[in-house]
Amino acid sequence: MPNPGRARAGSPARRDRAERILDAAAELLRQHGYRRVNIDDVAAAAGVGKGTVYLHWKTREALFWAALQRETMRLLDDLADRLSRDATLALPHRLMPAIFLEVERRPLVRAVLLEDDEVLGALAADDSVAAAQHELAGNADYLDLLARHGLLRPGLTPSAAGHILAGVMRGFFATQDADGQAGHDPALTAEQRADLLADVLERTLETGEPAPAAAVAALSADVTGLFRDITAVQRAQLERAY
Repeated sequence: MPNPGRARAGSPARRDRAERILDAAAELLRQHGYRRVNIDDVAAAAGVGKGTVYLHWKTREALFWAALQRETMRLLDDLADRLSRDATLALPHRLMPAIFLEVERRPLVRAVLLEDDEVLGALAADDSVAAAQHELAGNADYLDLLARHGLLRPGLTPSAAGHILAGVMRGFFATQDADGQAGHDPALTAEQRADLLADVLERTLETGEPAPAAAVAALSADVTGLFRDITAVQRAQLERAY
């Protein structure tokens, strides 16, 4: 009789099982953080044996990073779909607030972006986390595209724009200051903060003139391609375990 734990690689049954394990890992990470969750916990939550988890991911670190990576992949997939329907979303004052709101709704992506030690544990020092942060805030490729299409403020280089963008995004995401106090007015909703972020980025990164429709369309196509390329790499990495 075939061993159910040895479902064929890439089969629907094995893929569904991997997704169930990632669902469990993601929820446990969100609730308890990296240091308080082990493979036994994930296996129990997913309704599989511990050995079955190891059929997909050889280490605890690989499993938890896969759960985090899947969350960032889903965010970028969603943004790429929205860009296909609304080209103006590619402009900084639209795209970055959209990312801000999506990250606010996705605690694991937020943990990656802010290097949350409680959630990430040892993963915070992993180069993959730095790469994910680069993809979500201050991506140099995106800023190069803005400049190429004439949509970056005159006199501002992509490098300088990246410095501004990374600092502004991190400031808007921060929830506490150095003294442990709230880093933003708690009376402001996430949507209101996103509107403020849009205003800051429009004033600091964009030209101050109406963006030509052709340039916006070209930027949108390139940004969509950028996101699709990133998620293709992430998906290929994830599917090695499927």
